Amino acid sequence: MAGCPVDRRALALRIALAWLLVAGISLIASFDQLSSQSIRGDDALRLVQVRDLIAGQGWFDLRQYRLSPPDGVPMHWSRLVDFPILAVIALLAPVLGQAGAELAAQIIVPLGVLALTMAAVGWSAARLFDLRTAGFAAIAVGLLPAVLSQMQPGVLDHHGWQVAMVALAAAGFVAGAGWRGPVLAGAAMAVGTSISLEVMTMAAAFGLVFSLRWLADRRSRAQLALYLASFASGLALIFLIALGPANFVQYCDAIGPAHLLLFGVIAAAVPLVVRLDPARPLFIMAPLALAGALGVASFAMAAPQCLASPFGALAPDVRTYWYALVMEGRPIWEQNVALAAPVLVQLIVGLGAALYLARSRGGIWPLYTFLIVLALGFGMLTWRSLAFAGALAALPLGWLIASAFARVEREQAVWAKGAILGALVLALMPSLVFDRLIPADRAGPGAGAAPPAGADNCYAPENFTRISELAHGTIAMPFDMGPAMLAHTPHSVLATGHHRAEQAMADTLAIFRSDPATAYAIVARREVDYIALCKGMSDTQVYARSAPEGLAANLLRDRAPAWLIPVPGLDEGNLRVWRVR
Repeated sequence: MAGCPVDRRALALRIALAWLLVAGISLIASFDQLSSQSIRGDDALRLVQVRDLIAGQGWFDLRQYRLSPPDGVPMHWSRLVDFPILAVIALLAPVLGQAGAELAAQIIVPLGVLALTMAAVGWSAARLFDLRTAGFAAIAVGLLPAVLSQMQPGVLDHHGWQVAMVALAAAGFVAGAGWRGPVLAGAAMAVGTSISLEVMTMAAAFGLVFSLRWLADRRSRAQLALYLASFASGLALIFLIALGPANFVQYCDAIGPAHLLLFGVIAAAVPLVVRLDPARPLFIMAPLALAGALGVASFAMAAPQCLASPFGALAPDVRTYWYALVMEGRPIWEQNVALAAPVLVQLIVGLGAALYLARSRGGIWPLYTFLIVLALGFGMLTWRSLAFAGALAALPLGWLIASAFARVEREQAVWAKGAILGALVLALMPSLVFDRLIPADRAGPGAGAAPPAGADNCYAPENFTRISELAHGTIAMPFDMGPAMLAHTPHSVLATGHHRAEQAMADTLAIFRSDPATAYAIVARREVDYIALCKGMSDTQVYARSAPEGLAANLLRDRAPAWLIPVPGLDEGNLRVWRVR
């Protein structure tokens, strides 16, 4: 029953058992990746950032100096995510050594994020249902690939933290009357939005449902003000802690002074509306809309350049050959059907369960269902944001699992028990069907599609060992492999797939897609020492197809220009490296 006291010890035990089950399976599934030490992508670059901190780089110095040298690139990532990794490595390095501590961090940190997410969902379920449902809701988190993929061992990127904050904010919303729930929700959204502006859509969604709660029950009017105050003050505090006065500049891809002004104005205006306590919905929504308009106007005056998307002004080549190919940031209709369909089915099942609860139980469920709808809408536009909907859908899915098992216990006929369990398995794990109906390699390009044959062996440790032995220099290479090069070698990289290095990205694309003479002029200007490419990597193939006479296409045909000298030991196989004369 909603609002019943929760036996915290029993709840903690159930969530811990659920976490041990999911974490154990995740560890087994990740064993090969962890044992091969093949950290790559944003996880690798995050580790590089933490290593730089350990080596003495300032907390407020967010520049990655080995990227686009000599000036480096100011990263848009938050130190909030660096801190847990730093803490684990600093604590365990004296015992396990640096490499052992880094491996431990790759296990402890993401599984800790998983534990936080499962605890938030489990607590919400216990609050609304009972302890049994709480255990199943926690397990449901581990059944959702959209969520679990962000919290697997080896994942150090920030997306898992964002999902955990959505689950925590949902727990605050579920908490009901009182001040603790909205304050928790606002603080969680402040942390999530400080980590990435991608969470701002969910912060707005929670603000909307707190507003609708006020419309439904005037006794809840203070909750919206508390939520906004917690959110705005949390953003300001985190800005001071993670960025400091030295970074009091406005970027459009991360929380800055204009964003603080936006939410500060709204948070200051809404309590005035609450104090007026208008009786009619129209008289509530009109001043709330005015408060929002004042905030947006303040933002527009402070940072008019940020009214458009941070990616809207990308150079055409960078947009075409990088941004448009980052599938996790693309809409759902551009994804690999075999991989997207099961995720969507799971979330629709969760939404269906929530709709049933909204109709049969009322209470908080209509607004909670609306939250899921909003999160689904955001996820349709940005694929990885479906994880937010997953964090919300785990709660009704937990109820669905508990209800199905309760029905099985009541049924006498074996066939009925089997039918219920079979339907439950298909609803929770639809990939069992889609994997057979639509093989991933026939479903078109998209997120999670199998990498080109031979791409993985470019990340073999022996390759990085050989490259590390070369005289230190700057390497021009396709974006995807750049973070791993930074993590596994002492070299610098001209560009990776990080848009604040837009000019370096444009130059990298021009090097690989231009004729050799033009490419050499850019290489000389940029003082590049080495050219590297992985023949089986999708980036390389795209460059070659789009510019058949470009440098990448020539290198794939083993027609290196005279100004490139093959590096012995790295002149055969998939990974090729050349030294610039």
